[in-house]
Amino acid sequence: MPANELQKKRRNEPSAVRRLQLIMAALDSISKRGFSDTTLKHVTETANLSHGVVNYHFDSKEALYDATLGFLAREHYENWLHYYEAAEPTAAHRLSAIIRADFDKSICTHKRLSVWFAFWGQAKYRPNYLKIHNKYDNERYDRILELCRELITDGGYDDLEVERTARAIEAISDGAWLSLILYPKDADRREFRDVCLLSLSRFFPKHFPI
Repeated sequence: MPANELQKKRRNEPSAVRRLQLIMAALDSISKRGFSDTTLKHVTETANLSHGVVNYHFDSKEALYDATLGFLAREHYENWLHYYEAAEPTAAHRLSAIIRADFDKSICTHKRLSVWFAFWGQAKYRPNYLKIHNKYDNERYDRILELCRELITDGGYDDLEVERTARAIEAISDGAWLSLILYPKDADRREFRDVCLLSLSRFFPKHFPI
């Protein structure tokens, strides 16, 4: 299809479709170039849309970034919640499900992890990024906290403190993501997933492996 016909077709697509095209193009550019080198021109060229389309859907590049982070955060939220609800209704199975979800092949990709860390690196200077992230992520931590509380009580793990254990489990998972970015040739997402699950057996040996 000629370029002018393709652009005309894109202009006639529903608004939600064009917004998603721009968000996915922003993901692609940030993963390749980072924040400082990404321009709206990169985004529009990747999406094969005009600059005017970006201005119509987003007030600024920052608004596009907010939407991009919101897309990532909601995608992650819906993924772990799906795993959680599909798991057997025990604390051990549900905690395992939350960890496994972080390494789902649709979530744990080099592109998405690169963009996640790009946003986290900017959070100190753009507090709104933390608000967007926490809007979706706080519930995940609360679930992990309650599952740890249930496991500690049920297993009589008197040496474990609930909040520290929950934070440690989150940190192990985040560290695995960082390792996948820094050392992509050393191990894949499934190996790091298994390492994270192994850590659960160290915290809760009476309940893992399951």
